[in-house]
Amino acid sequence: MSLEESLSAVEQLIEQISAALLAADPTSLEKNSTALRDAAADFSRALEQAAARGLPLPASLQKRADAIRSMLILHRESLARLAASTDRQAAGLLPPNAAATYGDGLGARGAAPGVARIYRSAG
Repeated sequence: MSLEESLSAVEQLIEQISAALLAADPTSLEKNSTALRDAAADFSRALEQAAARGLPLPASLQKRADAIRSMLILHRESLARLAASTDRQAAGLLPPNAAATYGDGLGARGAAPGVARIYRSAG
């Protein structure tokens, strides 16, 4: 795959990821994110092959690669904000759990270990 083809594939997938983020479509986002990772690896291999042959990266491709880098930075920041917002929403819906998952569950009113409550005297 040539540099031009691999870079175009990366650009198309970034556009699809942008649309998936705006539409809040997790299925499309996951599918396109995986495809973007693979396309970026293909582009990286094409760059390495071009460098091994001593071919410089044309200025037009460099400019497009810089635009991709900027877009990925924006996506990463947007996803970080979305994750923080989701964490806040989940914290608002779910009460904080102060008790340990595995423990006596008795808190401050604890009974003597091994003694059932029905066997304690009332007085």
